[in-house]
Amino acid sequence: MTHPTSFDRLLLVGHGSPQAEGNTEFLQFAVQLSDALKIEVQPCFLELATPTIPEGIRLCVAAGAERIAVVPLFLGAAGHHKNDVPVMLAEARETYPTITLKYGTPIGAHAQIVQILADRAATALAHRPSSDTPIPLSDTAVLLAARGSSDPDSNAEVAKVARLLYEGRDFATVEIGFQKVAKPTIRDGIDRCVRLGAKRVIVLPYILFSGFVLDDIATTVHHAQQAYPDVDMLVGTPLFPHDGLVAAVAQRYRELVEGTATMTCDSCKYRHPMAGFEHDLGKPQMSHHHHHAHAHHAHHDHAHHDHTHHAHHDHTHAHHEPDHHHRHGPKLKHKPHGPKLKHKLHGPKLKHKLHGPHRAERGDITL
Repeated sequence: MTHPTSFDRLLLVGHGSPQAEGNTEFLQFAVQLSDALKIEVQPCFLELATPTIPEGIRLCVAAGAERIAVVPLFLGAAGHHKNDVPVMLAEARETYPTITLKYGTPIGAHAQIVQILADRAATALAHRPSSDTPIPLSDTAVLLAARGSSDPDSNAEVAKVARLLYEGRDFATVEIGFQKVAKPTIRDGIDRCVRLGAKRVIVLPYILFSGFVLDDIATTVHHAQQAYPDVDMLVGTPLFPHDGLVAAVAQRYRELVEGTATMTCDSCKYRHPMAGFEHDLGKPQMSHHHHHAHAHHAHHDHAHHDHTHHAHHDHTHAHHEPDHHHRHGPKLKHKPHGPKLKHKLHGPKLKHKLHGPHRAERGDITL
């Protein structure tokens, strides 16, 4: 059944890639989403490809749109979602004062995403040659390989997804690793799985599309396989294409339609002092893509809700917080609950100071 809509267009915001394949996949996804929602979808890119976000808005307006739903195709709420896109939307408000733009939320730790990852792991296992020596799931570790962010809230979402992937399944452990910016690295994660006694490691790219991040992940796994020839290593494919991805993003759009699109600031480094990120508390909202800045004490609106960054919240936050315990329940020999692997998890020591681009508080706005 077609969902009723109060929008003329859906502006789908992707990151953009220097590789054409990833951008083509994003455009294919936009068509799938349009077919599912029965609404015109205008794709655009934050950087590295065209049309850009301002160009995408211009195309919507030129087509007669007066109410535009802006849906960010990001896995987590990091700097692009909290800073870059809102700054561009603020500029669009000045350019098109009569046009309404409603800004949605990123995909996040969605059950559909967890299922996609489980399916990717099953597919990787199914493509192993039948002649290979069978390795039970109890000796199989999964490594969730993410891009990495300078925003600890976004990195914590990866840990939550990993925990959800572990729950109810027979993997020995589900670990995390980051391609850039954050620790542990993907290679750190693989080394950890091996030290825990895994006979097989399935590396699942926690990314949307093909591109250089996927290439880096595959290269890292190749080198690790050479270092550990007795450990079977598999690499999965990105989240696209999958019906679950369409379903998750369609839900984020419907939340805009229904006025229920919410986010929590409970673990945002711009609102609360966090160890190693004290210097980010209360920073102005700005984008490295644009020169304009918006102070955090200024009035903004997240989707349909208003909030101020240093004062009270006028909107209701969803309080479905992730499990920030960074152990993904490996079944270890020295633990009392279902041991499977050899050594007790001690967890990589993360550097508190993660150097990354200048970031600031979320500025979700209604134009």
